[in-house]
Amino acid sequence: DLLDRVHPSDRDPVADALSAVATSRTVTHRIRRASGGYAWVESVVDEELAPQFGGRIVTVRRVDADRTFPERYRAFLEYGSDLVTVVDGDGLIVYESPSVEEMLGYEQGSTVGRSPLGYVHPDDRDRVTERFYRALSEPDAAPTLEYRYRTADGDWVWLESRTRSLPADSPVGELLINSRDVSERKARERRLTDRNERLDRFASIVSHDLRNPLSVIRGSIEMARLRGETEPLERGERAVDRIDQLVSELLTLARQGTGMDEPTEFDLASVARDAWETAAEGDDAELVVAGDARVYGDRGRMRQALENLFRNATEHATPDAAEASGNESDGDPAGDDASDGDLTVLVTATDEGFLVADDGRGIDPDHRESVFESGFTTCADGTGYGLDIVREVVESHGWRVELRANADDPIGLPDGRRLRPPDGACFEVCAPDPADADPDEPWIDA
Repeated sequence: DLLDRVHPSDRDPVADALSAVATSRTVTHRIRRASGGYAWVESVVDEELAPQFGGRIVTVRRVDADRTFPERYRAFLEYGSDLVTVVDGDGLIVYESPSVEEMLGYEQGSTVGRSPLGYVHPDDRDRVTERFYRALSEPDAAPTLEYRYRTADGDWVWLESRTRSLPADSPVGELLINSRDVSERKARERRLTDRNERLDRFASIVSHDLRNPLSVIRGSIEMARLRGETEPLERGERAVDRIDQLVSELLTLARQGTGMDEPTEFDLASVARDAWETAAEGDDAELVVAGDARVYGDRGRMRQALENLFRNATEHATPDAAEASGNESDGDPAGDDASDGDLTVLVTATDEGFLVADDGRGIDPDHRESVFESGFTTCADGTGYGLDIVREVVESHGWRVELRANADDPIGLPDGRRLRPPDGACFEVCAPDPADADPDEPWIDA
């Protein structure tokens, strides 16, 4: 039956053209494609019956979709960049302007007879559906909404659409939708949001990294007053210099993202001792550099990472720090042993890079998956940015940092020996050696 292939909204005029008493034998309508969807055609029904076929001959030819739209709108639809969609009372597409091909990649007319909601991103569909049917049921409603729409290639573009009900006597449909591609604008908004988040983040980092040098200055001034010595003031002066350097580096980083400066070659032991000068607090902690390595990277940022690792060790590995953080370690023999003597922080080269370890109380197994998360801390006065800064610095070099546990396999050392991770915290920075690194890429040579 020919009418079974005709769009339901167009069956009455086609049936009239086929009838014996039709006033017009020519009708423009939609007919179902074999592949799905509908195409616009013009059907001409022969006036005379064809006895050899037992009926009337119908000649059908494809017509441009925009011929079904009022003539006065044709130039606007052909040259306009916006996508114009007309929907009938059943919520099905009856027309889409030629720009559908450029904007979404669909052949004009290929989506006719289908619901536009089927192309909306699943995460946006409920919201769009509610406003879509509101526009159909409320003639005065003209909602504007943004959502993702599937293209012919299976990608997603952001559309901004404004819907408007058509007059009840409109010959073309019930709902008019004007849409434009706003993907570039949404990308700019996303970049702006990311930049604002990054600036907020680095404001927190500045606060975190300046806290320790300021404590050094305060302690040095108090010591100088008590002892009448100048050496503590010299240490305070070095901390002031470090503050100035940190402000410059972090402001640059905030403007440029998470990259690094021009890499240079330097010794691991040298930058570790410099970092210890401003990061270590008190006289009950000792730095031991057991194995040196040659590093090609951003020395300033590497010092920043080491300072945060050292600060993490001295602030969290001692019994006082554990108590302040609410760490329940009563009855832990390993923790009791660690609290008997001074804290030792070890820096040494490994087969894959270098490690920073301490003989303190270690990290609670329940926290091992969270230590590198931004804002995670177990101290009441902590910021939770220290180890996140370490991760960011290491990853900006194209390296990785891992938290080792005593139960892990021993760590290989450059001289062939194997080091079992201590009971305290142990972080290993893994990087390629010069032979394996790409040209101009950072490396660590043990």
